[in-house]
Amino acid sequence: MLKHVTYTLGLVAMVAPAMGAEWMSDFEAAKAKAAEEGKAILINFTGSDWCGYCIRMKQQILDTPAFEEYVKDNFVLLEVDIPRRKQVDATEMQKRRELCRHYEVSGFPTIVITTETGELIGGVAGGQSTMEGMSIYLDNALIRRKMLTDARKLQGEARAKALMEVYKDYPKSFRHAAAALRQEIFECDPNDTTGLKEISVAEEQMQALMDEIAQNRRDFGRMGEIFDSYIAKAHPRNKERMMERKRDIVVFPCVNLMLRHATSVEDIQKARDYVLRQAETSYPDNIKAEMIESLKKTFANPEAMLEDLNRRRNKR
Repeated sequence: MLKHVTYTLGLVAMVAPAMGAEWMSDFEAAKAKAAEEGKAILINFTGSDWCGYCIRMKQQILDTPAFEEYVKDNFVLLEVDIPRRKQVDATEMQKRRELCRHYEVSGFPTIVITTETGELIGGVAGGQSTMEGMSIYLDNALIRRKMLTDARKLQGEARAKALMEVYKDYPKSFRHAAAALRQEIFECDPNDTTGLKEISVAEEQMQALMDEIAQNRRDFGRMGEIFDSYIAKAHPRNKERMMERKRDIVVFPCVNLMLRHATSVEDIQKARDYVLRQAETSYPDNIKAEMIESLKKTFANPEAMLEDLNRRRNKR
């Protein structure tokens, strides 16, 4: 277990942020440089002129001397910017969007770490606020790079098992983009001693669910229906995770929205009835009764809850 602490080749322009770290803009050139220098590639997928989290992460981490010092010996830096106001050549923008599709980047900022050949070895989706936090993801990606190199010195099932250890340690949100590694494991392991085929079935189902949810992000009712449909037919590996995602994406945001706009005891009771109803399909059987009892206690005094909400509003 790890600790958890193509396009035109040629010379390209470098973009140098204020603190001096060099960011390339051409993927093929970045791969060539990484191969020459024996480094991994750190790709920053960003919306530089509209994404607040991207701008904040750039200020707090990517433009700092600590980041420059950390990456200089191990990474070639590549920026893939998808701006909204800046003018970008159409062909260049198409290349950038193709990289987003290739690594299945659906939100910004996203950091992707690859080998010098562009093979995924890790990353982190979402804004980071400290170099310490960011370094955990980068350190583990470098460990996986070494593990991949060592695994490929082996043959047959031994190689498949070693590669599988790398695959299982990928952050779950990045596994779906590791199609080449999955195929390599399948080819080394025709008898599926690693169990990857079953894992892949479960992962495909989870990915299909999240793709549907992404298409209905603004509709809590529809998202709830989608989750319930998938939970009813869930692969055993996925059921509890789907329930957790439903709570995080639908149930709690929805009840928080209801409470934020509550102006009467009846509104509080509607929020209570909603969350208790949803608890029936968003908690596994082994903790359902306990969680429902806890929710009932939370909403035991709707009058006091409304007073507290009003008091908080008046302080703003």
